Amino acid sequence: MVYVGLSLQAAAQTATWNGTGSGLWTETAKWSWTGTVPGTALPDAATSIILSNGGTISLKDSTQSILGLTMNNGRLEVTKESTAGILGVGGAIIFSSNAGTSSSILVDGLGSELNKTGTTQLHLGSSGTATMTVSNQGKVTSSGTIHVGLGNSAGVGTGILNVNTQGQLITTSTFILGYRGNGSMNVESGGFVKSPNGFIAGYGQDANRVQGTAAVKVSGTGSKWEVGILYVGHTGTGSMTVEDNGVVAGSSTAAIGFYNAGNATGATGPPPLTKYGTGTVTVKTSGQWQSTAVSIGTTGGTGTLNVASQGRVNVNGGTGTITVGSTGVMNIGGNPLLDAAPLAPGIVFAGAISGGGFFGTALNLYHSDFSGGYHLTKSGLSNGEHVALTSTLNLNVLSGSTTLIGANSLSGAITVGGLAETPARLVARHSQALGTGQITVKENGTLEIAPTLSMALMGTLSLEGGGALSLKVNPAGGEFAPRLNLSGWLDALVDEGEKITLYLSGGSAIENPELYDWTFLTAQQGIYADVTHLFEVVSDVPGFYVFQREDSLVLGMTSLVPEPGRLFLCGLGLSCLVLRRRRGGI
Repeated sequence: MVYVGLSLQAAAQTATWNGTGSGLWTETAKWSWTGTVPGTALPDAATSIILSNGGTISLKDSTQSILGLTMNNGRLEVTKESTAGILGVGGAIIFSSNAGTSSSILVDGLGSELNKTGTTQLHLGSSGTATMTVSNQGKVTSSGTIHVGLGNSAGVGTGILNVNTQGQLITTSTFILGYRGNGSMNVESGGFVKSPNGFIAGYGQDANRVQGTAAVKVSGTGSKWEVGILYVGHTGTGSMTVEDNGVVAGSSTAAIGFYNAGNATGATGPPPLTKYGTGTVTVKTSGQWQSTAVSIGTTGGTGTLNVASQGRVNVNGGTGTITVGSTGVMNIGGNPLLDAAPLAPGIVFAGAISGGGFFGTALNLYHSDFSGGYHLTKSGLSNGEHVALTSTLNLNVLSGSTTLIGANSLSGAITVGGLAETPARLVARHSQALGTGQITVKENGTLEIAPTLSMALMGTLSLEGGGALSLKVNPAGGEFAPRLNLSGWLDALVDEGEKITLYLSGGSAIENPELYDWTFLTAQQGIYADVTHLFEVVSDVPGFYVFQREDSLVLGMTSLVPEPGRLFLCGLGLSCLVLRRRRGGI
């Protein structure tokens, strides 16, 4: 697959550049010939050219057509002086086919073009190092596969593609970065790239299963990559960063962290083991990434998606799904494994974030908005449309304050807090916002039930020392209107000297404190720990205390002279605690 077209190139007449330093393409004396010499004594459409002496060929104010181009140690400049230089190539283009060589290509200026026609390929960094820069409205087109960082069988070969200042690169065929070698693409300052697909750390499907590496950056206002189906970390290790108003506009699906299990080309005997890729996509500082659907680590490869600092991920116009697999993770804000401090949150313009595996699927909220303004909506604002959390997704609220405004069907675990000196708050503004799985509130974490919500449904609740609940009291009290309704059980894990904080608001509306009795939590499968003495109540009015009545927690208020009925209820609550099941005693 990789070297299609080279035999045609070798069979034709060949012109070798013999000029040292820099020279014009049209200087006939600087070409040495093998085979027939054209009447113009310049390369023509039947000529393959070779540059390997470290010289520079300058093509400007002229249009030329050749059959093929091979460069090892040298530089090609297609630029504009009074008129633009244009180079058409009908066969293969190979930059740095030999290890240890270095090649550079510049296409610069309005009207300057390098046009690759036919089905043969363009290789940038086959075994050596090659850099192509397309700038100042220069243009490169190709109807054949482009390899940036093709690499050899040892994985050696580096390709660097820079498209900037309104330069353009357009291909109608396969576009691969880091096939076996190392490939990078930088689209900056209004650069534009268009391809029907993108393989970042591509196929790697040959007999020795060498895995390439690749990195893409799209940065700056007006910078854009229009792409079809996209793989980041297809088989090797790949990354894509979209930042500073840059745009990656995908018209198809995207996979972060993929694999290749196909038959190895040229292999003898059993095919090699499947190779899995590692992919990372970071969208930040108002960068935008569009795709019809996104999968992260759903096929065995390892995938990470970071959305931070007003970066925006648009999935099918706000209706598509981001699926996080068992080897995938999505971070809103910073990456808790890499960033020393949380970052501002990004925007997820999607219909849902879903768990795509039986374990390990994770959405981490590690952001720096502690004001309560960030909502997990399509706009990030309180009046935005809900982004649903579904399936086996695990939600880790590690930093910042996040509000959930709609129903979520996730069955995975929710964890709030757990990082030292880093407050984290999760606010439920819908009765079914918290899913059906286990919720654990850890140190520095707060689970808040929004004041506008009369009841929150959830599965199992575990409270740890240093964690907190935040509720608005029901001034009327009563037994049948709990603010937290658990289908599972309640337990606690608190070390000696630790407390669980219960933040209460609305207490000033209670008219008869001495008679106040409100069941604020009910656990249908029981309370598995003596938690009542663990609560430290912080309220707008003094006097609240917590006691247990069967499988419920009840809020009362002290009076100067407790009524006999109140004393009876307290005693009943304490006696029930002795009889309750304990963790590990089931």
